[in-house]
Amino acid sequence: LKLRPSPLHHRPPSSEKRMGQGPCFGFLGAGGHVRKPRLTTGYGDFRGLGAPMRMMCAYTGVRCEDLKYSAEQSIHGNWTSAAWARHKRELEEANPLVQLPYVVNHASGEVVAQSNAVYLYLGRVLGLCGRTRDEKLANEQVLFHLNLMWTQLRDLVYPEPGHSRSDSLSFRRALADHFENSVPDHYEKLESWLRTRKTDFFAGKRPCTADFHVWEMLDQQEEMARRHHHESPLLECPVLRSFYERFRRLPALQSYFSGPDSRLPINNKMAYFQ
Repeated sequence: LKLRPSPLHHRPPSSEKRMGQGPCFGFLGAGGHVRKPRLTTGYGDFRGLGAPMRMMCAYTGVRCEDLKYSAEQSIHGNWTSAAWARHKRELEEANPLVQLPYVVNHASGEVVAQSNAVYLYLGRVLGLCGRTRDEKLANEQVLFHLNLMWTQLRDLVYPEPGHSRSDSLSFRRALADHFENSVPDHYEKLESWLRTRKTDFFAGKRPCTADFHVWEMLDQQEEMARRHHHESPLLECPVLRSFYERFRRLPALQSYFSGPDSRLPINNKMAYFQ
C-alpha cells in the first residue's frame, strides 16, 4: 500500500505525550491553536462504513485527506494491513480506542474513532447533526437503529471463522433469506418513520448524518439484489424509495458519485460480496 505523505507520519522533537503534543499531534501548529477544520479520515479501501463519512466530507466541501488501507492475506490465511498497523500505533497515543473508521481534526487535535462516533462528530463539525432539538434526536435515533441492520449485513457478507469465500452456495442461500425476512422488517420501520415525520430526509428538510448512512445501506442492498437477481427491496417502500432517489440527486454529492470513491468495492477482499 502506497500512501500519500500525511501529517500523521511526522514526529516532533519533543517526547511529550500530553493531549495535543504527542507524536501523532505533529500536525498541530505552534501552540495548538484551533483553526478552520482540516480533516484526515481513515478506513479500508472499500465502501463499507467509510462511505458515509466520505460522502459527508464531499457534501460539505471540507478540506479532507482520506487514507485508504489495503488488506493483504498472509501465507497463514489471516488478513492484515501494514500501513494501518503503523498508523494505529501512532494514533493510539492520542486515543487508545482508535479503530477504523477514524477521523483526525488537524485544527483541534481531536482523534475520534468507532463508526457512529465518527458520524456524530462529523455532524457536529460540519453542521450535519440537526438544527433543532427534535432534528438532533431524530438523527441520533435513526443512526443507532441502523446498527442492527449493519450488523446483520456484516454477518451475511463476511465468512464465519473457519469458513472461506469458496462457501458461496451458503451465502446465496442466506442472501435469499435475508431479502425475504430481515430486510422487510428494517425497511418497513424506515418507511414508517418517513411517513410519520413527513420530511424529505430522516431528521428534517436537510440531510443529517443518519441520511448518509441510510442511503449507503440501501444502495449496498440494491446492488446485492441486482447482482444476484433478486427484486429491489425498495419496491414495496415508495416513500423510502423516493428518499433513496432524492438523496442520489443532491447536487452537492454529484462529484462524489462521479468520482472514484463511489466505485470502490462495497466490502473488503475477504467478503462473499464485494
